[in-house]
Amino acid sequence: MCADTNFGKNQRNVVGHNNDGDQSGITAISDSWARCKNFGLLSSGKPVEAVISDNQMTEILEENDYIRQLVTPELELLYNQIAGTNFMVAYANDAGVVLDSIQDEDFKAGEGGKAVIPGSVWMEQLRGTNALGLALHSGQPQIVSGQDHFFHKLGDLSCFACPIFDHEERIVGVIDATSDATARNNHTLALVKLASRNVENRLFVEQFSNSLILSFHARHEYLPTTSVALIAVDTYGFIEGANVNAKAMLSGLDLSSRQHFGDVFSVNFSAIIDQLRANEVIQIRDVMGSVVFMTVQHSILKRVLNASPTTPDIWFPDHAKPATDQQSKTQTLSTKHADQFGAKVYDDELFAHQIKMVHNTVKMGLPVYIEGDRGTGKTEFAHHLHTCFLTDTPFVKIDCNLMNTDNYKAQLFGDMDQLGFFEAGNDSGKTCKLAQARGGTIFFDNITTLASEIQQTILQVMAHEEARREIADQPAINAFFFAGKCLTDDGDDQSSYNYEFNEAIQGCQITVPALAQRSDFQKIAHALMAEISPQHILSKVAINHLKAMLWPGNIKQLRRVLQLVVAKSDELVIREDIQIVLASLGGATVAPCPKCTSSPVRMETCVMIKKTWAETGGNVSLVARRLGVSRNTVYKHLEKADA
Repeated sequence: MCADTNFGKNQRNVVGHNNDGDQSGITAISDSWARCKNFGLLSSGKPVEAVISDNQMTEILEENDYIRQLVTPELELLYNQIAGTNFMVAYANDAGVVLDSIQDEDFKAGEGGKAVIPGSVWMEQLRGTNALGLALHSGQPQIVSGQDHFFHKLGDLSCFACPIFDHEERIVGVIDATSDATARNNHTLALVKLASRNVENRLFVEQFSNSLILSFHARHEYLPTTSVALIAVDTYGFIEGANVNAKAMLSGLDLSSRQHFGDVFSVNFSAIIDQLRANEVIQIRDVMGSVVFMTVQHSILKRVLNASPTTPDIWFPDHAKPATDQQSKTQTLSTKHADQFGAKVYDDELFAHQIKMVHNTVKMGLPVYIEGDRGTGKTEFAHHLHTCFLTDTPFVKIDCNLMNTDNYKAQLFGDMDQLGFFEAGNDSGKTCKLAQARGGTIFFDNITTLASEIQQTILQVMAHEEARREIADQPAINAFFFAGKCLTDDGDDQSSYNYEFNEAIQGCQITVPALAQRSDFQKIAHALMAEISPQHILSKVAINHLKAMLWPGNIKQLRRVLQLVVAKSDELVIREDIQIVLASLGGATVAPCPKCTSSPVRMETCVMIKKTWAETGGNVSLVARRLGVSRNTVYKHLEKADA
């Protein structure tokens, strides 16, 4: 049936954001039951299976595109964090309409999977007492477990929900996790709250993408956490916005009106901007006398050049400061950042989850398979994983493209020869690549080219090293990494693997996404530019032009383009002239829909949808699956392009 969702808008306007959670769960549940009875609901009856129409759903999805792009990665991470059996995670808008959900197979097959579907409405007026509806009503995180549900039909479920607020303290949605009632766990609510806070902080940063974001906390060690306070400051030092944590920490100071930095903190903005620009953590007092530690938000590669009104529109990344008379100092700083970033930027949400997976896999002694298209940076990611878990140990790469049935023994075993490698206690003093990797990692790149004979030999090496790991006094290869092309749905790329080898390399399969699909594109571009020419800076205009490219050659192609731009540019700040280089490549560019250009996130989403649509040969369903959006959203952006 269709349901009117307007009541959700009214609820939002009266909800306060209370982080203290001082209202007991028992009182919240009993008050909810009282409201349900006032609505005329009977606990012995059935909840209203309210589902909005397709047309309404299309409109709501379009309205919430912006926030959904921030929520989806958190949902995926939350799903993996609470993985078990018979559970799901979901995001609903401020009217209680479920827009996205991820469910395991057990949950899908049960009553919950039939009820919690995209388009279903979960306000108390319709579904009785439930965590999602109660969180919207109270504006606080909620647990509704088992028989706490008003309707007996929902008594087999435990639900955990937390609202998401924008910087004006308006509810913009709810994150919910639901499992069978026997799995009640307060830890789950903590994870849901963490996901919600992450979305709020990302939303704040996106909403003030043209401002300098400052983070502060009374305790230094809390600066990297989700409890950090955030304020957005313009070039002149005026505070443009503050998140909920900032308003709480600065309680007693009015941040609702436009205030100058010096009106809130006992220091002039111009006096500390250079320290902030250098990414330092400073200690200052607010005007009430409280001490806080402050720094620039680390996730944003933007720093204001200075407090001078003569250059208010130019922002520089950490690594790219303008050349000064002190060239040696500048060069040292630039080299440092080049070493730190390189092409090794892994701020896309996918990497955090994958690094955790690899950690567990390596601890268990299982191999890791890294898939990705040519030029995506599989070798760099393999080395990054090695440094994360096996610091100060050997990392040896073997390029399988250089091996064939005639030379592979020399490539693998060198002067030691095959028999010498497998002999226990061999102390001939001879060495080879495999032996050099003992104590660390061996990385086989481009394994899709391996002949069956070579595959069999590598299997023998893996078995031999596994046996050595069980003997305390014999060093062994601790980690086996393999890399190749993305495995297709049809398994075409696996056709050259024999069954045994295919099984052996699939301990943990991770993906390095294509450049066009990465959310950290801007950071990658800035990092590469720092390597190529630290004195040159990519403006926002240049970054937007780069994002509109399809990048079939991935990071390697981007590096080449930036080299050409530096060679042809007469200015240190790269702006519109980057189009000349891009046009010379003959590569197709993708322009966002006119309506999407008003928001950086919406524009990026629009371009990503169109790129993926082109990459998949116009397969709308595949685009929706890859990007985690509805097919209606995909069609909407394609229709705008045709209009």
